[in-house]
Amino acid sequence: MTEELPPPITFAALMAEATPAAQRASGRIWTDYNTHDPGVTFLEQTAFALTEIAYRADHPVRDHLTAAPEAFDLDALALFGPRAVLPGRPVTALDLAACLSALPEVARVFVRPAGARGLYEIAVLPGEGTPAATAIDAVAAAFEGMRLIGTDTLPVALAETRWLDLAGRISIGPMAKPEAIAAEVYHVVNLVLMGLDATGTGGRRGATRADLFDEPAAIWPPVQAEPGDPARPDLVLAALERIEGIENVHELRLTETAPHDDRRLARPGIVAVHEVRLPAGAARLDLTLDGAPVPLDPHGIAEEYGRLTAARIAGQGNRLDPRDFDVAFAGRPRAAGRLGVDATLPAIYRIRGGERIASYRGMIDATLGAMAAPLSALPARYAARAVPDPEDAVALRERREMLDYLIALQGEEMPDTGQTGLHAYRSAAERLRWDIAWREAYLARLPDFDFHKGTAHPEFGAAARLAHLCDLSPWTGPVAALAAAGLTLAPGADAPEAPVPRSDLTLPDPAHDLFLTRRSAPAPLGASDLAALSPWIADGRISPALLRRAASAEAYLLTPGDDPGDGWQLLFEAVPRAPFLYRCATDSDRAALDRLGTRLCRAWQDLNRACEQLLLIEDIRLRGAGRGFAEASVWALLPGWTARGADPAFRRHVEDMILRVAPAHVHVRPVWLDADALADLAPRIAAWQAGIDGAAADLRAALRQDGGPLE
Repeated sequence: MTEELPPPITFAALMAEATPAAQRASGRIWTDYNTHDPGVTFLEQTAFALTEIAYRADHPVRDHLTAAPEAFDLDALALFGPRAVLPGRPVTALDLAACLSALPEVARVFVRPAGARGLYEIAVLPGEGTPAATAIDAVAAAFEGMRLIGTDTLPVALAETRWLDLAGRISIGPMAKPEAIAAEVYHVVNLVLMGLDATGTGGRRGATRADLFDEPAAIWPPVQAEPGDPARPDLVLAALERIEGIENVHELRLTETAPHDDRRLARPGIVAVHEVRLPAGAARLDLTLDGAPVPLDPHGIAEEYGRLTAARIAGQGNRLDPRDFDVAFAGRPRAAGRLGVDATLPAIYRIRGGERIASYRGMIDATLGAMAAPLSALPARYAARAVPDPEDAVALRERREMLDYLIALQGEEMPDTGQTGLHAYRSAAERLRWDIAWREAYLARLPDFDFHKGTAHPEFGAAARLAHLCDLSPWTGPVAALAAAGLTLAPGADAPEAPVPRSDLTLPDPAHDLFLTRRSAPAPLGASDLAALSPWIADGRISPALLRRAASAEAYLLTPGDDPGDGWQLLFEAVPRAPFLYRCATDSDRAALDRLGTRLCRAWQDLNRACEQLLLIEDIRLRGAGRGFAEASVWALLPGWTARGADPAFRRHVEDMILRVAPAHVHVRPVWLDADALADLAPRIAAWQAGIDGAAADLRAALRQDGGPLE
């Protein structure tokens, strides 16, 4: 916890300390303490300037971060509003029911465990005027975006509505409006029967930030796990007693309008929800005033009922207190960094005194100005994105430290990236720049990552977070990445014979000219140039070993040609100390050939990197029509055939990250695919993702063969 700051030092206290200090430093000949003494004046002005700096530093943080009101931007400052930070994701079945019940397409959603851990049954009661198919599709899509890893649902079912008639006798007060009271009775009874909160039907104050911090579920409508039971009138009576204007409920009866077959409720996901019909003619609900019956207009009841329903729907769309959540306003711009101490000195000090006083005045002014200047640079210093000099290593390291601090403010700690295998494709300078870009991208997505932590959300869920932290890509298909470059991964492909004997090579002088310079961030080659400069490719087919080797800068050599007039040649060494090499290109200009070789190497590195994709496959999603599956178990498919994927150090880094990021309730089994396993699984995965019949069972069988059983 941050310690309390010491109290500010006053001008008198500063002078009391500064005067003896100046005396000691000057050998006690600095001043005779006359008030007109120039030294005293300089000291007073300096002490005043220090108190002024302290005063300016004590301005509200919002003011410091406001360079200009029109330019105030929370996202640019890596600050996230409470709407992005405070809401939590549903965890329990009741949380899911409440969250899904807030969808505009539904009146109510019921979620029940389906027997096996992680599997749910969901039943939907569509909203008024919403087709059943639309409501079911909306709930299924919402569940897919928020479900935790290792969970799934049976096909979403339609809840069965059973109609009831309401009869009874209720005493009302003299100031009550009969139709409004009757409508509210029908409204409250239906809310109770749907398992919804019947309190506060006349309006509800939106949740504040404090409410949401204490109770994250306050953002969703309060619901019951099951619909109300019409055989339990006590639940309805308790809600009716809170209606203003009702004095006594003498009698209340709920009767079904038609018989129903309860055997249908034994089917998975089927829920019966009872609802009271509004009276079409004379109401069977009697309201009395002082013992005398009060006539009721059915049309008036329907109008009041519609008003109450509309008010509730409007309240559902605004469950947050907008005034309390409105924190993204600009502060007051402050000129905290401009401090002209010299300008406040009497004019005589600038007219007389010579160079010595002028030098002293300039030094004091510059020192105090340097102390105040950082206050005006705070918006740029704390920016979510900045553009430091890419060649200034000190500035880049400072920027990295600042990003770590901004991420720590959100409760996160970035993992160590010192593992060398992680940076196999980067030079030292590129690694430092990557550290910054990697952190900036993570910081920008951090609220979404936190909200969807542990979920299967395609963009911000566990797989996306893990892919970012491991410097991998989400799964789109490594085969497609190779095909985009006109290549096919072929484990048994035979490369053309290399024509250049090692024994005929002439080593350059100096010897280090043999290797590529590895210039930073060269433009990679296109697919056509890549094929033309890579003679080890045979008809678009390449083996995994050559794919990995081509991404290594050590595989490329620059040597003089066979004859002095031949210039230089760029060679590729398929294996270390190979007896024969491939000639990629020749050029009279070694520097030009060096740049070309670096671009060629970078193109192969980018291709390896594009193939390094992560896919999480949950066994619960492969169960097909049955319910048998390995509970809370997931395969993590990883590239074991790329340059980094074959490196044991990189594999350890990724596996450690999986242990760190994976939800605690899930067992994730890393599976490093070789090229043969990829060729076997890739079409099966594509078929499963396309929803082809039988593809799930086929993929599960292949995974258990290639990845091992999860149990």
